Amino acid sequence: MNIAMFTDSYTPYVSGVVRSIQRFSRGLTTLGHKVYIFAPDYHRDMAGVPDTDATHIYRFHSVPAPTCPSFFLPIPISVRADRLMRKLEINIIHTHSPFLMGQLGAILARKRDIPLLFTHHTLYHEYTHYVPVPQGFTRQMIINYLHRYFRHCDHVITPTPQIKDLLLDLYNLPNPITPIPTGIDLSHYRGANQDWLRQQFSIEQTSKIVLFIGRLGKEKNPIIVLEAFSLLAKQNPSIHMVFVGEGPEKEHLVQWSNEHKLKQKVHFTGSIEAQKVADCCCGADLFMFGSTTETQGLVLGEAMAAGLPVVAVEATGTNDIVIHGYNGYITESEPHALAEYSHRILNNPTLYASMRVHALRTAQQLSIDTTASQLLAVYEQALTTRFSSAR
Repeated sequence: MNIAMFTDSYTPYVSGVVRSIQRFSRGLTTLGHKVYIFAPDYHRDMAGVPDTDATHIYRFHSVPAPTCPSFFLPIPISVRADRLMRKLEINIIHTHSPFLMGQLGAILARKRDIPLLFTHHTLYHEYTHYVPVPQGFTRQMIINYLHRYFRHCDHVITPTPQIKDLLLDLYNLPNPITPIPTGIDLSHYRGANQDWLRQQFSIEQTSKIVLFIGRLGKEKNPIIVLEAFSLLAKQNPSIHMVFVGEGPEKEHLVQWSNEHKLKQKVHFTGSIEAQKVADCCCGADLFMFGSTTETQGLVLGEAMAAGLPVVAVEATGTNDIVIHGYNGYITESEPHALAEYSHRILNNPTLYASMRVHALRTAQQLSIDTTASQLLAVYEQALTTRFSSAR
């Protein structure tokens, strides 16, 4: 099968969406299929950026987003795109954004009369703080826009069952919807460097490490994690906190840490490669997460692949991975609750060992091989439906 994936973000930009595309592409190519990715050009040296996950990547001219310069907006205009679809004998177009490249993908799918699939990665209406116009108006505009876009899709993918229910409730979709989580590349965890994190920040072996992975933006709510950590540090002065990721809130987090005399205890890795993320997970003791806008919480599965118990704020996607009392705890969005449950896990060796085993079991169910096969089945279903309706 020849698959074209259209996305508004890709490497070297780092995000959950990018990781999802990479992993599904890797899984599909391993199964013997061809995956072509249509993505933005980031206007900088791409040497050393691995393109091994897909069969080929086609880059589109792009410009920095006014409100987030690290995010580039592709210009979805290409006179050769339609010819490429024909030349590559594309069977399926799969879009990972409903906007710029997503629109181009939808146009080409209609023109070529092939199935259009869309993965709803993001709760777009929860990101209106990045747009400099009234948020209520922007939220409704996005909902209306998505409602129109869904009408062109043959099939919609959601990362979790809860997001499927949300879409059915919010949009009353007639389209087939299938929940398929993003797979975890378990190979990164085999032979991971468990000492890398401690060596990087000179953390003693006897000190516990709390980990956060994600974009450091308001929508991920990293400040509540930092506030919870400050409470935790009062009970355990030797504990450390590590933030993995970049984003506009980093400066605020650094400033808050300094003001609360946590400079020596709170560390920032910046944006790092996938293997180093696995190294961080394998070197930490607990994962803490404050986001309330998750469609899946991919990083939760990554943390569990290293056996980390998770303490996370209740959220739609998070609730599908974190099972309260089994592989972690779900809490209200309040620093004291996060700190209390974290303290409970870290100070009860029997509970910690049990949750570690259950976290590893959860991650095993999310392997790339498993989820790629599920996606392939949806592709085949879409092709069969389209072929049957054309007869």
